[in-house]
Amino acid sequence: RLAFPELSTERRQEFVKITKKMAEDGRVAIRHVRRVAMEQLKKHAHDSGITEDQEKQAEKDLQKLTDQYIAKIDQHLAHKEKEIMTV
Repeated sequence: RLAFPELSTERRQEFVKITKKMAEDGRVAIRHVRRVAMEQLKKHAHDSGITEDQEKQAEKDLQKLTDQYIAKIDQHLAHKEKEIMTV
């Protein structure tokens, strides 16, 4: 069995900083996927014969999905920060 010493406040703050960086990387990745999907949607919208209203609705749905997943990242980040800072 391994015994680890308690983390200092400074070390906990370092972990929180790392966690925030990871969350931001996740947000950036989600936004990148959204950007690629929007480009594909615009590129193929006219070829596939969907209406402008359908295209706008698809863009709104994509943004809604993006917002949902970014909110999940934010929730996990808040939970993890609290967990890390709890002594």
